[in-house]
Amino acid sequence: MSGNVNTNPTFKEVKDVELFQSVNDNTRILGYDPTANKYGLISVGKINSTQWCGCRWRKDSLTPEGEPVGSLPKIEQMADLFGLGGYLVQNDHTRRKLSKTTHLQFATGGAAALDGSMGHYQWGSGVTLYYAFWEDETYEYEALDVKPIPGQLNYRIPVFSRACAGFSTIDRTNLKLVSYVNSAAQYRGGNNNSELDELFNSQLMMPATNIGVPTVVPYARNNGELWFCNERVVFAITAVIKRIYFHNRNIQAAVNNTLTADGLHQGGTGQGADLPTSWSGAWSYYPYVPLNAGVTLGDFTGSFSVEINDNGTTKNIANIPCFLGLKNDYKYLGAIEEDTLLKGESDKTLSMWIDNNIDGHVFDVSKTDGHVLIGKTFPAASAGWKSIKKIQMDNLCPCPVEEGGSTSTGFCDSYYNPATTSGLRGAYRLGHANGGDAAGSVFLNGDAAPSGASAYFGVALCEFKEPFSTEPALM
Repeated sequence: MSGNVNTNPTFKEVKDVELFQSVNDNTRILGYDPTANKYGLISVGKINSTQWCGCRWRKDSLTPEGEPVGSLPKIEQMADLFGLGGYLVQNDHTRRKLSKTTHLQFATGGAAALDGSMGHYQWGSGVTLYYAFWEDETYEYEALDVKPIPGQLNYRIPVFSRACAGFSTIDRTNLKLVSYVNSAAQYRGGNNNSELDELFNSQLMMPATNIGVPTVVPYARNNGELWFCNERVVFAITAVIKRIYFHNRNIQAAVNNTLTADGLHQGGTGQGADLPTSWSGAWSYYPYVPLNAGVTLGDFTGSFSVEINDNGTTKNIANIPCFLGLKNDYKYLGAIEEDTLLKGESDKTLSMWIDNNIDGHVFDVSKTDGHVLIGKTFPAASAGWKSIKKIQMDNLCPCPVEEGGSTSTGFCDSYYNPATTSGLRGAYRLGHANGGDAAGSVFLNGDAAPSGASAYFGVALCEFKEPFSTEPALM
């Protein structure tokens, strides 16, 4: 008998194989890899899943770790199926995917320059996504897919991106918000203080800070249509992707590189970047992690470290979070969203106002007139921090609606309610480096002015490939 004959008793000739009347995500098909010159079995769920991928959390539990549901193979392959990772994006929104192993190369080969000559250094998606959330008697669900999720109200999110280094800088010559890794004085970060250029706390190749978002919004638009600064939907959908990827509401959970029995990721990306010796003193709360940190790690997930000059001493800044190449996006610099407005109410809640259409128009932060009320935060008898137990995700704008969590339960992030009964506030998200456990992907501080400027308020360039509405549709 020829050595090429398969003697496995479970093997059948094609003519003997029955025709499946239906398939599920675990159905396997035969594939051929020409590079390895071999055949193998492939789960249908890794090619074109019949199910969405998602996670559910028990309503009677505060445990942040949830249960993966839907297509487990699709969760396993989220990065590839959704095209997540680093990109170089041109002003006209054309983009080229960067290598998974180093962002100094393109996925197709060849050197990638992050200095602005080839576009903005961004992180994001490669396909249109659909998102839905719902609940039943027992669970709360979140789900994502590349097609509408049947029977649910779907939010359609076009291809998007945000600053891959976490935050961006300003082209001081042309007044543009840019995601470049460039040490030229034209792109000086911080508050553009040239006197620091030769000192340890130089702001060359650092994110821009201490400038109000309403001032920076026109700088983002100077790149072209659909360029934004600290765009709320971009922030929100990043957090959703993380929650499903890790099946965990606690994005600050410790890094855990061990896969589950189903081959899924778990844990989180850690508590956030270490502080320099005296951030409040020697650094005056200005950025201390350069924009080139971690670029050689590609689409890495976990945490990493970088050495800095800390007032004449070499300091290792560890625990910098990285999610599929997105770096330092929480618990480093805070970010006031350009298109969310909070208003103090008589019951000491903060009402939350947005515009549904994401089309590049400038959101007016001077009044609520003309904006859409989507909900209210939970009230506070007095000003202070509360841990978030539950959020509302209506119109893709996270709003804390119930307290009662902690740093290890619920959403594990905090909300600061100023307990004011009037006045407009900005939605200050993500938290800053000495914010402790309060910081995170659903963190909200309601005590900042919409135009607030601080040494530790950063600006992140964001973009969408096309305009869209945050009104959901039943599909």
